[in-house]
Amino acid sequence: MTRVSLRTLLQGVGDDAVRECLQRWSIAPGDSKTRGVARAAEAMENDAVVFQRMGALPRKLQDLLEAFFGDGGPVRGAHTLFVEVGRHFKNRFDFEAALAALQREAFVWPVRDRAGGSAEQICWAAPTELVECVQKARRRRQHHLQDSLTLQGFLDLRFFRDRDAARDKAKAAPKNGKSKSGDDKAAEDKAADHARKIYKLYTLDSAIAQRLQKLPRTVGEIVNGALQKHGGVGPWDELLRDLEPTDPPDPAFVGKALEEALVGTVADLDLARIGIQPARNAIVVFHEVALYALRRRGEEQPPQVAEELSCGGDMATNVTRFLRELQQSKVLFTADGDLFKASQKRIAQMLLPVPGGFLGEEALLEVVYRFCLHRRLIDRRGERALRPTPAGGEFDRAPLAEQVKMLLAHFVEDRTLSGEPWHQTRMRRVLLRLLRRATPMLWQDVSILPFLARNAYLAQIDCKQAEEFFSARFKGGGYTPTETLQQMCWNLLLWVRKRLYPLGLVDVGMHGGRVTALRLSRLGAELLDTEPAGKVGGTRSTVIVQPDFEVLLFPGDDVHDVVHLFDRFARRTKTDHVHQFRLEEETVRAGVADGLSGSAILQELTDRARAPLPQNVLYTLEEWTQKPAP
Repeated sequence: MTRVSLRTLLQGVGDDAVRECLQRWSIAPGDSKTRGVARAAEAMENDAVVFQRMGALPRKLQDLLEAFFGDGGPVRGAHTLFVEVGRHFKNRFDFEAALAALQREAFVWPVRDRAGGSAEQICWAAPTELVECVQKARRRRQHHLQDSLTLQGFLDLRFFRDRDAARDKAKAAPKNGKSKSGDDKAAEDKAADHARKIYKLYTLDSAIAQRLQKLPRTVGEIVNGALQKHGGVGPWDELLRDLEPTDPPDPAFVGKALEEALVGTVADLDLARIGIQPARNAIVVFHEVALYALRRRGEEQPPQVAEELSCGGDMATNVTRFLRELQQSKVLFTADGDLFKASQKRIAQMLLPVPGGFLGEEALLEVVYRFCLHRRLIDRRGERALRPTPAGGEFDRAPLAEQVKMLLAHFVEDRTLSGEPWHQTRMRRVLLRLLRRATPMLWQDVSILPFLARNAYLAQIDCKQAEEFFSARFKGGGYTPTETLQQMCWNLLLWVRKRLYPLGLVDVGMHGGRVTALRLSRLGAELLDTEPAGKVGGTRSTVIVQPDFEVLLFPGDDVHDVVHLFDRFARRTKTDHVHQFRLEEETVRAGVADGLSGSAILQELTDRARAPLPQNVLYTLEEWTQKPAP
């Protein structure tokens, strides 16, 4: 990078231009010229002053100034600069007026191109002090969350390497024509290897447990409260309101104790730029420590579960029931694209309810309807009637696993629930990765997964990408982030209750009328490729068929697939430890129309029957499946 200091840029200008520069950077007029320029250069190295002045510029000038901070360097030819950013201006005159405005604001100055053979003589340059200040501040901000939230980032920033020095050294190497010697490279490799070993040592479970035990009592209580109430990251004021200590400790003392123990820190988290409410003076338990502590707490204090709720594959069954209803009857929609109230009420009563009441009848139907629309399983005809598409027919005949995976992909991108969709959709993917590593059928506290998912997401978030996304909202004015760190977790938990649980991927534990625990279900274990459900115990689901056409299904490891299959040709009357169905002519004919053959239905019942099928059931099933449809 070409280095042009402020003193060099001001050598060729008059005293009036120098005084204007000092005035713009708030330098007292009583200083000498040399002293004033030096103080102005110091001001350009203060990132708070620099960003405050840059923020006061009109948007057009900010965009033009950004070109001097990019890969092209701080010295830019006027023609090259116009080619690069000229699209933001009306014409060349408007562009040159903007450059003159930046010069009056003491950000850039014109210089002569010293390359002898260049056809372009006039260039514009920004002072090196200003450019390096902005670049270093942005690099620090890019790594701010990782350095504040993770032990790895904290160690990397404080002890192992200086990012800015390393970058400057790498950029200066091509200029002087020298390359790193073998000794320098070996020393860097040795330092990196040492850093990895130190990090691995500090993240051992035994090492983390010892450091937590050695914390001062008051600090230990703060850490436990932060983990229990906020998942390890929360504003200091909110934590004190939750804990209500008689003698609250000083945040600086707590931060110093946490940093010395390599457990956490107290820092200001600048989150507004990425669409989250900022957390001033936030207590932070490093993600690696919080991961260990939350899991250990879950093992030592298992949640109380008085009632277990499970959905199985009912959501996929409800989609197929909705599609079949559209085939059998004419369902109309309004000009706004919604179902008529009479149709809503009739179809909602046909759907299998969600145990626990987390989704009411109308809300469940709305979820099914929107899924079918977005996935093009149905289309809206000219007569305002809904009909299944060929894709809807393929979905109806697909295996349960494929249906649930398609629903899951849709629910991950669902934007109808509370929370900032940009963050929530990404946190949902992180939660699914954590859920994939969970032990099937093992209860854990309901807040652990959302807390860990949020912490892991913030620790690996691409701040530059997030800033670019939310900058468009800030440009429009009037935008203020509304979602706090804790609300991110509660909104994620809401998605688990209203989407993952009805989908059957998790089971819910209730105690005292509220949700206290979650666990990865057997269906979820199979679909998330952790442990196939058929390998959990090795038992098959069996049935008893009564002469009155009632079918009792005793669950085995393949119960979800069997229930889903029976829903195609029988009417489910009860879902409990033993599932109850009833064979009816209408449901059997619907299964045959859906692609099942009479022999396949009989074969499925016969293979799973604990006793021979009653003769009247056999004869009646053959009659129903062979009799032509009316």
